[in-house]
Amino acid sequence: MTELTKDDVELPELRFVGPLAGTFAVQTMVSMAMFGVAVIAPVAAPAIGVNAELIGTFSAIAYGVGMIAGLMTGALADRFGAIRICQLTMVLTFFGVIALTVSTPLAAIASAILLGMSYGPVNPASTQILARVTTTRSRPFIFSVKQTGMPAGAALAGALLPLLILAFDWRVAIAATGVVAMVVALGIESLRPRIDAIRDTTRPISIGNIADPLKLVWQYPRLRCLMIVGYVYAGSQVAIATFYVIHLTSELGLPLATAGLIYTALQISAIAGRLIWGAIAGHLLPGDRVLVWLGFSTSIFVVVAGLFDASWPLWSIALASVLLGITSHSFNGVFFSEFTRHVMPEQTGTAAGGMQFAMLAGVATVPLAFGLLITLTHSYFVAYCAIALAVFATAAYAAVTLTPRHSA
Repeated sequence: MTELTKDDVELPELRFVGPLAGTFAVQTMVSMAMFGVAVIAPVAAPAIGVNAELIGTFSAIAYGVGMIAGLMTGALADRFGAIRICQLTMVLTFFGVIALTVSTPLAAIASAILLGMSYGPVNPASTQILARVTTTRSRPFIFSVKQTGMPAGAALAGALLPLLILAFDWRVAIAATGVVAMVVALGIESLRPRIDAIRDTTRPISIGNIADPLKLVWQYPRLRCLMIVGYVYAGSQVAIATFYVIHLTSELGLPLATAGLIYTALQISAIAGRLIWGAIAGHLLPGDRVLVWLGFSTSIFVVVAGLFDASWPLWSIALASVLLGITSHSFNGVFFSEFTRHVMPEQTGTAAGGMQFAMLAGVATVPLAFGLLITLTHSYFVAYCAIALAVFATAAYAAVTLTPRHSA
């Protein structure tokens, strides 16, 4: 008699649907709040008494706090439950945006800290949730669907908050985001009895153990490799996104509206890419190979973007941008599903915290280096080539470290 495996029996009733919807909603609202601050910055900054350009400082504080919060998430989720942690992120989102409406510089700093505390735990907690209700084969696609919450939240912030600002004011607009976050917190309570039933209520919570996620992922070669992949890929993704419109307007002379449409096309293709690569990983190709080939293809299209000049037809720039979005902006779901293959189930949340730290470190440092290269060399081509080289080298390292286990 053939023995059934876990993958054969894991999802008899599509048990992942509720958790996927819940984690998608949480990710979307955290993203909407974070990107929403950038949307309201031009009108909020004068009322707060600061320059709008200080949004960079706000983001740096938020991401820095998020890096530390993510490291604590594994232990907190083990003790209190991953759904409870997701609810906490929604509460922190509410208080974070409400703090911003106080309209003072100190309140803005408090807002950045609170939003960072809400942002950091989302990926580690949601990874722990979805790892429990998915099979190895279905995981890449389901994780990729969840990861589309990040661009979806950014898109909602860009589309809805300006309308609310016109109808009311910026305080009402950003506060509405917090109210919806609280609705999400209440909505996912129904998932808690099943998902949070497995908890270690005696798990110690200590600031002295904050480095445990980093020690875990650095200890094993494949996890260490994926940590480096997360750092380079995530940092490169955000560097490209940060400077893309500036590149198109300042170097190619495109109107802001045209550059914005091309950037929107890149972001929409990123959503499509996450779903496409998530469907391919685990069904047609192993997830590690998808990550490797995404790196190689990203390096090609990054160089192509560096070659843009005013003589290129607009359609060719748009097409290259779509291909760049499908590759450079689409690794996230496959990445988070892939590292769960290399850890014990009880280590998922802890490992996710370490991976999240690496990714946010890339987000904080790679765009800074990218901008510095542009300043020093007065060349976007040099900066893009540096990104391409880093991504290519990382993909090659991953090809050597991750894929040999498939050749037997």
